[in-house]
Amino acid sequence: IKSNNKQNKSSEEERALKDLQLPAGYELIIDAKNVKYFDHSLNEEMINLFKTHGFTSILSYHCNMHSTGAGMSCLGLMPRSHFSIHSFPEESVLFIDFFSEGEMNLYSLYEDIKGILFDTNQEENFKSNQGDNFDVNVPDVKILWTQCMRGFREEFSDDYDSSMNPLDGEITQDIYGPKDDSTIKKRVVSLKTKYQNVEIVEILPKFHSISHISYVKSLSNDESYESLNKELYRTDKQVFLDGDLQSSLYGEVPYHEAMVHPAMMTHPNPKRVAIIGGGEGATLREVLKHNTVEEVVMVDIDEEFINLCRAHIPEWSDCSDLIGSSGGGGV
Repeated sequence: IKSNNKQNKSSEEERALKDLQLPAGYELIIDAKNVKYFDHSLNEEMINLFKTHGFTSILSYHCNMHSTGAGMSCLGLMPRSHFSIHSFPEESVLFIDFFSEGEMNLYSLYEDIKGILFDTNQEENFKSNQGDNFDVNVPDVKILWTQCMRGFREEFSDDYDSSMNPLDGEITQDIYGPKDDSTIKKRVVSLKTKYQNVEIVEILPKFHSISHISYVKSLSNDESYESLNKELYRTDKQVFLDGDLQSSLYGEVPYHEAMVHPAMMTHPNPKRVAIIGGGEGATLREVLKHNTVEEVVMVDIDEEFINLCRAHIPEWSDCSDLIGSSGGGGV
């Protein structure tokens, strides 16, 4: 668990980081299966998507069609960047590799690529079901993806500071880096506030014995044990500030209990409480469990972060299960 707020970094420092010419970058790798309909039209849609994300200077682009029905391989070159697409239609598999120099989060590009693949499959399946092939059943696209750091930074520049780069932190190592199924690794929100970079992600908890198969079963209504006990197979939400882990749904309760209750129980009659930091609201939630408390004041430097927590992780501040609560939910 990290400190709730770090020193605000000046815009001059951030521009200096972006302007550094380093032998480094980020690579987005997507492996997709059940992709039934990859042809030239979809390939062109991919090219247009890359351009909308700012990669407009495509120096060269080439596609090679393999033998009939054997798919194609495409390669595009940009200044110190590249992308490749390889399709295997008989196996309904598609490989996409995208590398970009510099410090750039490619997650939004991944989301748009995923959207294209899902939308295309649904559209073509709908067309097939309008004709004689009504029994055609196109399964959902399954995607494994990773965004990894490439190259060298600190060794080639005395001006590079990893603490200024939120991508050079635990969120890349633990979340974006591992090659996981897209159904169990997704970004809930990403926002740069006045004081820090905030990312909230949803993943399958790594330290609990929840298999991917069990998680998928819990989403169904097939009367299986998993589907009847969905709360045992819920995903984990994790909060990252400037790339480092702040707290998680599966770990925040014991952390905040241990931080609050020893001090509260040591005091003979706590009535007025001040909380410095604690934007998620979990510390306040634990303080309100003590019925002697008459007034609580919480101070946090980042109002935007507080609002993000209220909107996206209300579980942290939920007091509805406390005895005497009005049942109105968050604090």
